[in-house]
Amino acid sequence: MNATYQSMRQGLIDVIKESQIKIGFSPNPVKLYYPPASLAAALGTGADGIPEAFAAFNAQADGLGDMQCTLEKNGMYCITVPAEGAQYVRDHVPDPPFLAELIGLLGQHRHDLTMDDVLAVFHKYSEHVECREIQSDEFDMLVYFTDGQPDAYRYCFALEMGHITYHRFTAADYEALHIEDQ
Repeated sequence: MNATYQSMRQGLIDVIKESQIKIGFSPNPVKLYYPPASLAAALGTGADGIPEAFAAFNAQADGLGDMQCTLEKNGMYCITVPAEGAQYVRDHVPDPPFLAELIGLLGQHRHDLTMDDVLAVFHKYSEHVECREIQSDEFDMLVYFTDGQPDAYRYCFALEMGHITYHRFTAADYEALHIEDQ
């Protein structure tokens, strides 16, 4: 499997695992939605090449089963990972300690939780943490590991009704949001 497809496979696994940490395992298919530009970039193709590139990727994505990729009426692509793919992730992919601890902290829904508490989790796992306030209607803070360890995602946090929430993006998807340009 080429590096682009390996990255795409790992991205699907990461999203499924994140969901399993948050809400537990479900023996059902998993539906994941992607804007066309994001899916095209993940597959290493242009928007017109998504169906063919996905078919080639699907043929090589061991463990995730026979996935389906459909263009929805809202213009988003839906990738459906069958139940056997969700089962594979549960059985073969351990919970990443950093992500499990972060989700556990945020899942407490404490009103006294602060960004310093969140940052303490990041700093527990690395000395290479970038944190900056961002100007966005949706998010207040961007935090990530500058060396990509223990993961290379961009975490965007917001304080909403007394709770801290987050969204996790790949670096490319975060850049495509143009948050820092607002």
